[in-house]
Amino acid sequence: MAETAIMYDSSKCTACKGCQVACKQWNQLPSPLSSELFEYTESFQSPRDLSSNTWLIINFSEEDKEIGIDWNFMRNSCFHCTDAACEMACPVGAISHKDNGAVVIDQDKCIGCRYCVASCPFDVPRWDEAKNKTFKCWQCFDRTSAGREPACVSTCPTDALQFGDRAEMLGLARERVSELKAAGFNKAEIYGENELGGLHTIVVAHRGLEAHGLIRDPKIGLTEFWQFLKPLGAIGAGATVLGLGFSYFMARDYKRGEYSYDEATDTVSVKEVE
Repeated sequence: MAETAIMYDSSKCTACKGCQVACKQWNQLPSPLSSELFEYTESFQSPRDLSSNTWLIINFSEEDKEIGIDWNFMRNSCFHCTDAACEMACPVGAISHKDNGAVVIDQDKCIGCRYCVASCPFDVPRWDEAKNKTFKCWQCFDRTSAGREPACVSTCPTDALQFGDRAEMLGLARERVSELKAAGFNKAEIYGENELGGLHTIVVAHRGLEAHGLIRDPKIGLTEFWQFLKPLGAIGAGATVLGLGFSYFMARDYKRGEYSYDEATDTVSVKEVE
């Protein structure tokens, strides 16, 4: 399967949230049914953050102007990094890359350790306490492996989301940035071409990375710590096995003593028992 990517163009996004609904519907993810479960924040963004049942949201960066509001939208979901911190941190191999570059969690293997949650520089994986499992976007691999677009892409009415060969998506992103700069958006730039080995979600940030809440030059330093701990864990397990074996060897000729108390003489005697 060819390496693929989603391209998100913030300049075309209207924040209609159709992609959020499509993600929920296709992946059968529940939503709160009571308004009391939502916190009022004076923002049009809803919900406020990702969760184990919400794998995609459109972030709203609302800046007050003298007249009106400056809207900066951003698709918030897994970037499917080539150098994926979550995959490196997972101690049981529950996270892996598919042939097209999608990073997927195998729920049958996940032990709920949350190393991936701590390692991700984008704060994407979310732990479900009731299930003791971690969840995130899997780029609808069931659809893409059958030649279909991810659910979010298929529903976008403005073509702010596109899906296809990664090299082709990068080419479209470069063309779009050139168009935006010619139209006066001088800070327009691409995100995802080289970050963390190359992302499989390419972003056209028409007002610059910072305006859309993107991390410039993300790092995965914490993962190096988890990678360091993995061999130590194996060494510790091996040492435990050796210690148990040594204890068995030393105790194999051990003879237990049977104690008896003589009230008349107020003495204790020990008799060796086989």
